[in-house]
Order: sequence, then structure tokens, then C-alpha cells
Amino acid sequence: MSPRASCELLVVGNYCHDLLRLGPGQETHALGGSSAYISSVLDAMRVDYAVAAVAGEDFRYADHVRYPPRIIPGTRTTQFIAELGQGERVLRVSARAEPIRPEDITVDARVALACGVMGELLPETLVRVSERARHVVADAQGLLRALDDEGRVLNQRIEETPYARLLERIHVLKASEDEARALDVEQVRKRTCLVITRGAEGCTVLTASERIDVPAFPADEVDPTGAGDCFLAGFALGLLRELPLARCAELANWFGAQAVMQVGVPKLDVSGLPASLR
Repeated sequence: MSPRASCELLVVGNYCHDLLRLGPGQETHALGGSSAYISSVLDAMRVDYAVAAVAGEDFRYADHVRYPPRIIPGTRTTQFIAELGQGERVLRVSARAEPIRPEDITVDARVALACGVMGELLPETLVRVSERARHVVADAQGLLRALDDEGRVLNQRIEETPYARLLERIHVLKASEDEARALDVEQVRKRTCLVITRGAEGCTVLTASERIDVPAFPADEVDPTGAGDCFLAGFALGLLRELPLARCAELANWFGAQAVMQVGVPKLDVSGLPASLR
């Protein structure tokens, strides 16, 4: 974690080891985790940011990230196995890292991204993040994810988690359509701004008083991994610029589209960003 006292954007979530199985006999190991994908957007946009993350002593990508995680001896890094060759992505977890604790949050930020990938964002850590940031943008996956007996990722109902009572501390909650099915959407939108991503259909922004549907940018999808993370980063950038919610969503959709056109953490060329969003 950077020793700075403050930054524009604080990213709170772990890096991972990803094993991507693209088809019979086709697999690749890669850096993963929300922090990795979000950092690719923030680096491309030259934003001042910091990362709070932890990993095991087996973490093998320290030289691939600007802000390496805190290494905890005797533990492992979270590893996801993503089956991508069966028509839909199936996620399994073969190792889990230690959680990020409140004492890991050491800087103030204008916007914080609470982007846990597999239970590492403790409720008390989310509280600390909300105390250190003006705005908190959270990914529902960090609040809802659990594992079945075979290590497959599934979503709990938010009412069954300790995060249900913390929704007012979140300014924007991003959820996929699948994750949104684990939410009482009408109740959640009364307590925070809810953004539901819809893949090729774009996204929907829901507040207590309005609904905004924002179309997607065209994209030739090869790997959906990390699209939601890049979307989240784009939305946070919009908040940082104090853009209206609809414009935040446009910016988010553009970065989400760039992510699906590459395998693994994308190398982003922001020269193609529409002039209206620069």
C-alpha cells in the first residue's frame, strides 16, 4: 500500500491467479482480480490511485502491478478456474486469500472502489472505506459471492449477508443481471444508486426516483472476464469528474466493451475514447 495520505481513487480488492480454460486443450494462466482490471483502466487514464490488497506468498505477478499487495506468509493467493468453452462462463475457486482488514485502509480518497472478488472485503473494512472516501462504488460480487461444495461460485441473497445493513454507506452498487436476481431491486434502489449491467444491452441506472437505460458500445467478445471491473472503473472515473449518472454509465460501458475484446487484463488504447467522454 502506498504511504501517501490521500489519492483520487482508492481500489480495495484482491489480485488473483486466473486459470482460463478456453476449450479442449486450451488453457492459460494469467493475472486476475478486480484490482488488476481496474488498474488497467486507471493507468490508461493516468489517474492518481492506490490499491489495498493482500495475497499469499505464492503470488507470482508482483512485477506486473503498479501497487503490489501485502503478502501474508503461509497463505495462498485466491485462484479462479474459469471454464469459457461451454457457452457460458463457469467459475470455480481452488484457493482463497486472507481478507483485507480495516487497518489496510490507510489513505483518504475522493472515490473508493470496493471490489472484492471472493469474500475478502469484510463488513468492517467496508465501513472503514466509507469513512475514508467521499464516494464509495461497490461491486455486488464482493458482497454476495459464496461457494458450493464443489467450489463453484454462487450468489447469496443480500438479506442473508452482513452487508444488507451497510447499503447506505455505498453511493453506487454495480450488479450483473445474475447478481441483481439476488437483490430486492426496488428496496435497494431506495437506499443507494443501483447500476445493473446487461452485457450487449448496455446498463440500467436505478435511483429512488428515476431509471436510465444506457446502450452498450459494439464489441466482438472473446473473454467476458473483467468486463464488470473495467465498467466499474469507468463509472468511478465519471463520479471523479462529477459527471451526471447517465454520462458515468456511458464511460463505464465504453471501458466494459474494451475489456471483452481481449483475453485477460486488457491493454487499453484510450485514443479511441469518444470525444464526448474525454
